[in-house]
Amino acid sequence: MSVEVLSDCEGTFATLREAFPAIQSDADWWIPVNCALLRTDAATVLVDTGIGPQPRAFMPDAEVALLDELARAGVGAEDVDVVVHTHLHIDHVGWDGSFPNARYVVHEQDWAYFMSDASLAERPHLRDKVAPLERVERVSGETEVAPGVRVQPAPGHTPGHMIVRAGDLAVIGDLVAHELQLADSDAVFVNDVDSGVAAATRRRLIGELAQEEARVIAGHFRGVGRFLRAGKGFRWAVE
Repeated sequence: MSVEVLSDCEGTFATLREAFPAIQSDADWWIPVNCALLRTDAATVLVDTGIGPQPRAFMPDAEVALLDELARAGVGAEDVDVVVHTHLHIDHVGWDGSFPNARYVVHEQDWAYFMSDASLAERPHLRDKVAPLERVERVSGETEVAPGVRVQPAPGHTPGHMIVRAGDLAVIGDLVAHELQLADSDAVFVNDVDSGVAAATRRRLIGELAQEEARVIAGHFRGVGRFLRAGKGFRWAVE
């Protein structure tokens, strides 16, 4: 299996203090917006689809590159067999609809939460990007979505947030959004739907992934890395 981190863009939408109340800094929180490309003998799997093309309200000035990144990897939009959404936030669904042969995988609890009439009325990105999709597979528990590739529920950031496992690799979406949350799993990210559940999920999965020495791709960390024990918490180590 080959694995690549594809950055759709880099940019900022909040200060560190606005995103993480425990960080006393008004500096902009500057992040990559990552997707992951997994290629096996049986399938080409894309995890998340970035913020998508302009015009858009979210990070409107960021220059996006997902389709170019795929092309550099030798993958055309028509070659993607499966798109897995770790969750349905605006920076993870932006290129939805661009992959004509893909099946889209979403957790059923995220679908119920985000695709209700009330949510769609408030979230135009879902009306524009997700609602028109014709091939959506809604999953619940741990599920194999392609040979050797499975999703695992990791709730809290959203009700149906998932991580993707393939061998020793974990693509974790927004399970951990900032390295502070490795040192202190209770550190709140304001975009978590349920901060208590998110912290408990982080605490459990960070420990498991560190013990496994799993390779990790996160939605907003650069590169592929691992979680290493550091005092009472953990730290990020890029390969």
